[in-house]
Amino acid sequence: MADISAREKLEEANAAISMAAMMLASVAPTLEDFMRESREMESVGTFAKLSLFMDPEHRATEALMKPLYEAAISFTRTYKTQLAAAAAGALEKGNAHG
Repeated sequence: MADISAREKLEEANAAISMAAMMLASVAPTLEDFMRESREMESVGTFAKLSLFMDPEHRATEALMKPLYEAAISFTRTYKTQLAAAAAGALEKGNAHG
């Protein structure tokens, strides 16, 4: 079996990143809803949902997952921004040669 070249490894990494971005984009609305609800709980929501705020399981899960949700949202936004920049660059390059 031949060794995989550095270029092939990067292509595999790019494909994995693209797949991850698509999967995360599909759940982004749910993650964004969670983050909004979390912000509301931190402000006035504790008065309305004190039992939920006081639930140790809820607090432990939120403490564990919230940074991951934030990272997933950030990754998805960064991916979309980079994709748009690449598309704009390709369009600009095409217009310059056309």
